[in-house]
Amino acid sequence: HRFNIILKFRQAGITELISLYCLWLTMYHPNKKVNIISIKDSVAKKVLKKIKYMYKNLPEHLKVPIVNGRMGELGTASMTEFINGSFIESIPTSEEAGRSESLSLLVIDEAAIVRWASQIWSASFPTLSTGGSAILNSTPYGISGFYHSKWVEAITDSDSPFHPIRLYWKMHPERDQKWYDTMSKALGPRRTAQEIDGDFLSSGSTVFDLTDIKAIEDTLSEYPVIETRFNGQLRIMDKPKQGVRYFIGADVATGRSNDYSAFTLGDSNGEEAAVFKGRIPVEKYAKILGNLGKEFNWATIAPETND
Repeated sequence: HRFNIILKFRQAGITELISLYCLWLTMYHPNKKVNIISIKDSVAKKVLKKIKYMYKNLPEHLKVPIVNGRMGELGTASMTEFINGSFIESIPTSEEAGRSESLSLLVIDEAAIVRWASQIWSASFPTLSTGGSAILNSTPYGISGFYHSKWVEAITDSDSPFHPIRLYWKMHPERDQKWYDTMSKALGPRRTAQEIDGDFLSSGSTVFDLTDIKAIEDTLSEYPVIETRFNGQLRIMDKPKQGVRYFIGADVATGRSNDYSAFTLGDSNGEEAAVFKGRIPVEKYAKILGNLGKEFNWATIAPETND
């Protein structure tokens, strides 16, 4: 996939894997240009340092000569350039970081924490238009910001350019329930949710207890989705049943910020039949509520009273 967004747990080893891919891409393909951006310039340079370490430990017959840097050095602190015209460069984090000539690959490491990530992506996207690729890689950091919005788009919007990849701590071959319990005790529920579970919801500020939210989330797979509408923003788990009374609780966003409009539709027995979450104009949201309410036996709608 050209554009990949990775949601991971802490210390998954993905940065090392991406570093190795960058090295392979530039050594064995001519005229490839790779930019690496991280939380700050020093961290991006550490990623480049990992790449140099990998290069140094390759067998000699696999190495493509490096042409920049002084004698005995593998390029400079911020760039390694190969004889085939390809290079890997660490870029200082700034609003102008993405503005460069055409890129083959853009890597934004810990994208949820990178300052100006939205501006960097907006500036970089035109430079990738000639066939370049991108990898956004991060653990979650709350339920707002550029990375969270791109992840939500990737998993709900079929038109999103990003391919989502979710990595869970259980995928690590050296980690088991005992390890998880030890880490949970040391970190506490909120930090565990963010650093180990890779949980957007719990990594932000929540009104309800995190363990209660997690328990509810763990049961969601029991209710299969039978239909989606509006690019996956509306998910329907059950068809309207004759003679059943339905209710809709609706949270209304004004559309002036990054908040979402959302609602849940359930019956008088407490069974959830449909859910919605999306950023749409208020008048369009009202029409969705009205049409779905009519479809579900003229459901009672209780909207939040905004301004």
